[in-house]
Order: sequence, then C-alpha cells, then structure tokens
Amino acid sequence: MSILLLTFGFSINSQETSALTLIQEKESILEDLEIIKNDSDISKKTKKNIESAIKQIEKTLDVKFWKDESTLNLKPGKKILNADQKAVSKLDKILKDKKELDVVKQSILEINFRIVEIDKMLVENAITTAHDIIMSDKGMKKLDKVINEFEKGNEFLEDENYSKAIKNYVKSLDQIKKSLKDPNIKKMKMIELEGTGDFNFDGIADVYLKVINPSKSNEPKQVQIKITGECVNGEIHEDAAMKIGFSTPVRLSTEFFDEEFHITNKWFKKHDPDKKINPVVINSVKEYFSFPTSGDDLIQKNPEDKKGSFKFIPTSISEIGNQSGWEGKFEFKGEPGDYNLNFWLPLTEPTNEGDSCNFVSSFSIPTTINL
Repeated sequence: MSILLLTFGFSINSQETSALTLIQEKESILEDLEIIKNDSDISKKTKKNIESAIKQIEKTLDVKFWKDESTLNLKPGKKILNADQKAVSKLDKILKDKKELDVVKQSILEINFRIVEIDKMLVENAITTAHDIIMSDKGMKKLDKVINEFEKGNEFLEDENYSKAIKNYVKSLDQIKKSLKDPNIKKMKMIELEGTGDFNFDGIADVYLKVINPSKSNEPKQVQIKITGECVNGEIHEDAAMKIGFSTPVRLSTEFFDEEFHITNKWFKKHDPDKKINPVVINSVKEYFSFPTSGDDLIQKNPEDKKGSFKFIPTSISEIGNQSGWEGKFEFKGEPGDYNLNFWLPLTEPTNEGDSCNFVSSFSIPTTINL
C-alpha cells in the first residue's frame, strides 16, 4: 500500500548500543531479578522487595504504554516511569540492608542502573521529537524547561541516585506534554500518496489522507480525508471546523495562493455561492499559529438541512483506529509547480468526550502539480 507519512514518530536513540529493544531489555531485567529472588542465600525481606519490584516492572510492559518496542506513547507512557520509580524504590531498600550480601547488592545496583537508563532513553527520544515539532517561541521556552529537568535527572543518574533521576525524567515528560499544547505547525512528508498521522501520541491514527492524482493533466487532484471528531473539535457541523490553504513549499512561508487554485467538492458546487472552497490566505508568520479568519470551513454547514461537505461517522472508521470521526473529499486544480497543501485545526477543547488531539494547529504536505 502507498504511504503518506506524518513525521511524528519517536526515534530510537542513536547512542543505544544494545541489540535488544527496550521492552526486551526490561524482560531481561525481570529474568535477572527472578534469578536473584530464587537464590537461597538472600533474606526473606530481600525476596519480598524483589517480588514487589517485579510486579511494578511487569506493569510497564502493557502494550498501551508503547508506540513500539523501543518508544513510549507520550500520553500514557508516563506510567512506565512511575512504575519504574516504585520498582527502584523497592530495590533501594535492599541496598540499605546492612545484613544483605555485597554481591547481591552489587547485582541490584546494576539492575537499578539499567532501569533508569531505559527511562532516560525513552525521555530523550521524546525530547528529540518535540524539538522537531515545536515552532512557537512559547513552546521553545517550555522545551528549555524540559531539557533542564532532563539534565537534572542525568546528574542524579551519575550520582547513582536512581529514584531522584526518574523523578526528574517524569517532570521532563510532563513538560513535554505542556510544550506540545502550544500552537505549532508540523509538515507532513509525502512519501507516496496514502497514509495516516497520530496527533496525540497515543499510537492510534487521528487522520487519514489519500491523494489521488488525475489520469490527465487537465483533470483535478482529489484528496480524501478521514479525521477524528476531537481533532476538529466537534461531532456536529456547528462545532467542527477545518480549513485548507496552499503556500510555497517553504517552512513558515507567508506566500499563499487563492485565485491560482480552484478547490471544490459536490456540496460546495451545490450550496456555496461561488461554487468553490475558498482557501486560507496567511499574511504573517504569527497567523500560522492560530485558526485562520480567512478561507472557508471545509466541514461546511448547510443552514437549511444541517448537512455539509463532510459526513460524521458515529460508529468507527477503520483507517483511524476504529475511532468515530469525519470523512469527506475535495478536488483541486492549479498552476503547475511545487506547493504545500496546509490544513488548519482549531486549538480549543473539543465538544465531544475524550482528550483533544490538537497538539498542532496545522499540518501540511508537499504537493506538486505537473504540466
């Protein structure tokens, strides 16, 4: 299948030298703890603390916390670090036990280090992704706080204060979430012509796009869209909103096109006076980071029958992780050349239940119109 890629995925730490994924490394830690737990020479108190630590680490292997075997889902992924902190706290009790054998303590110390190293990698990857996404000055200032907490955690790690190290990594992760809630724009990388994007880092697609190129040069391109109701802030036309625009293919370009493009769909042809979807026109970089005042709402409402150019599916849409949402399509023609096709989402709380996926105010895909 052709793929349209949203570059929101977490990258695996390039400095990681282990051939194991982070989940496999956690499983290896559990195996090592089981070996120590079954050693007949350890005390009952040590065995009990190890059992408690094992239970906490086992919780972290829940698939809903992971985007893949080496990267966390940002929203629920904090629970991995919280459970690891509890596990380390239990293992710290063994290190403080004056009666326990030094060889056992050394093994436990190494395991604590391995646990915290995993958490460090998870947070470091999240920081890298956030840095690539955030463009607003306000968001970058919050990212400075993220890095500050992360570096404090690294200092505690070097001092072998593993519990405090994780505590700061958790703070860093919280700051990442805050920084991503600021308005920002993200570019989609067009690999081919179809694909999905995850806007709230939960491992579930929030938008599906398919671009259909015409068989003849004088025919329009067609774009099919399926997007969750929470991304466009509503399950009814009165609340939901999404706008589009065309710009030069330059990051934060303010050169936008209106008359050069003819964009429409069946609903606009029938109900809109000029029979076309008027695109957004941006005049300043600041306007990138808010819902535009210009341009038509793509999920347009017909005042007479309450129907619009997009249809809300209240059950489930397979392309966006079986979530409910909107689906529709439009066509466009324009002068030959390279452009960005931009989509704007309103950055307000959704009217439907669930967490908002508006971590971005806009996303875009490179678009080429051939001769």
